[in-house]
Parts: sequence; C-alpha cells; structure tokens
Amino acid sequence: MNTPSIEKETSHPGQGIAAFRLQGVDHLPVMGQEEVCPIIQQYFDFVETSLTEQSEKTDIALLQEMLMDISQLLRSGKSQLREDGYLRMLNRLTDIYAKGLQVENDRAFAGTAVNFADILGSVSQRFQDYDYSRSVSLLLHYMDKLFNSREESWLEVYDHLISMPESIRVMQQLRMDHLNDINGWIEEGVDNLYTLWDEQLELIAIQDQTLSDLELQILTRHAQLQHQRKVGLPGVIDFRHALQQRELRALHEQRNQLMLERHTKLDIVDLLESNVREFSDRLAQMRRSQPNVESDQSPNAKGLTVVRPFLFGSKGQIRTADPSIMSAVL
Repeated sequence: MNTPSIEKETSHPGQGIAAFRLQGVDHLPVMGQEEVCPIIQQYFDFVETSLTEQSEKTDIALLQEMLMDISQLLRSGKSQLREDGYLRMLNRLTDIYAKGLQVENDRAFAGTAVNFADILGSVSQRFQDYDYSRSVSLLLHYMDKLFNSREESWLEVYDHLISMPESIRVMQQLRMDHLNDINGWIEEGVDNLYTLWDEQLELIAIQDQTLSDLELQILTRHAQLQHQRKVGLPGVIDFRHALQQRELRALHEQRNQLMLERHTKLDIVDLLESNVREFSDRLAQMRRSQPNVESDQSPNAKGLTVVRPFLFGSKGQIRTADPSIMSAVL
C-alpha cells in the first residue's frame, strides 16, 4: 500500500475549521496512518498559516486548542502512526516553528510554544529514533524568550522538555551540561523572581509617595514655626513651639527611617535584577550549546530512510550571600 501524500493544500477559509476539527478523541476509532495523516495535515496547515500570517487579531487561544487536539490524539492511542509517519510529523512541526525565528512578530509562535513542547514530549515517548536536536534548540529559544518576556509559561515548556526520554542524545547532553544547574535555580524559586521584583518596585513607589507627603508636612510645619516666631511676643515662652518642634523632629526621623528602608529595597531590586540577568544568561548559554536552528540542514533521522519528507506539508528565592537582604524581602 502506498503511503498517503499529505502535502500542504491550498486552504479554503470559507470552509472553516469545523469541517476537519476533531470533537474530542474518546469517540474516535483506532485509526491507521493512512487515516491519521490527513487529519494532522489539515491541522498543521491551519496552524502554519495562522502563525506565519498572524496579525493582532490572531486567535492564539484557538491555535493552542488546535495543537492540544493533536497532542490528545497522539496520547489517546487512537492513532497508529508508524516510524516514518512520526518522522515526517516531527519534521513538519519543527519546520513550522523554525519560521518563528524569521518573522519580526513571533508573538503567536511564543504563545503556542508550550503546545509545541507538549507534542514533542508526547511523540518522543513513542519515537526515539530521531534527531531531536533541532526541535529542542527551538524549544530552548522560545523558553528563553518567554522567560525574558515575564511569561510564566516558560516553566511549562521546560517541564515538557525534561519529560523527554534520557535515551535521546540531545537530552543526554543537556542533562550532563545544563539541566542540573537549571533545576537548582528552579528549586530556589527562580520562577518567583519577577514577582518579587514587581512587589519591591510597588513598595518603593508607595514609599516614594509617603516620602513626598512627609516632605510636604515638614515644609509646612517648618513654615508655621518660622511664622509664629516672627509674630510672637519677645520674652514670652510659647509651649506650642516646643510641641511643634518635637513633632517636626519626629517627622524628620520618620523620613530618615523611610529613606533607609527605601535604600534597602533598592538593593533588593538590584539583586533581583542581577539574578534575572544571571538566569537569563544561563538559559542563553544552554540555547547556544545546541545547533543553529536557522542553518542546521543535517538529516533529521537516524537509521531511517527519509521518503516523501512533505508528508505533513511544507507549510524564587534570591541568590545572595547577605542574609540581611534576604530577610528584608519577607
């Protein structure tokens, strides 16, 4: 039996996705490769077109749902793909997400990177005789981008990444050279760095407003004292002056204490920023350790004959040695 050709076809927007979208997988029969491939091809065509022709109106949530459909189909056991089917599906999906490196607006690519990682993690459990280095390099690219964009989903991409079997060569290398360190950062709460940073900046903004109010009070009290001294009778002691002077000293002490606290929080912000830069550099170092996904043209299979490559178309805690700064965060 000939393997079905599932090249990218011209899309027909008027038909909509309802014509081919799965409505759950529980009701599906077990399908052979000849039945599954056309379904995945239509999904990938739609996803690729939406990603590469995206605009501000691109429905990223819909794309996430579409890719989740594929992931659920693969996990359900209803799709009986063979090795060559998995290979071509991985090639197509990797080619799609490589295009995110070539566009100026990669918002939708990054926004669906978790789903890309989910599919890779799922397929890698069933098909390990594949060179995942290019796909993993793309995951690292999007994970790095999501972290630096303050998107919490970077950690979901990482979780899917580390779920890939250790028998895969690129995962062996990552575990040997990088993942222990990254895991250490995660255990120390690196995913909370931006939250802590924002909290400190918010507290500093509140302190700035309080300092501004105190300065105004100090100036007002000082002006009142000066005026009362000018209009007071010589040799007459006005006990109100002594009370106002004590109040003025108390305002000065309150301001000085608040300025010290603000200085401590600025140190914390600097430390958090340093931690963010250090971890970002660590992610970039891990990403650079992988092949250049834009220029890598090496064969994407080991021990398999690649035929019809267009089967699926062509379309925390803060790291510091100073415990006093740590305690100031809490």
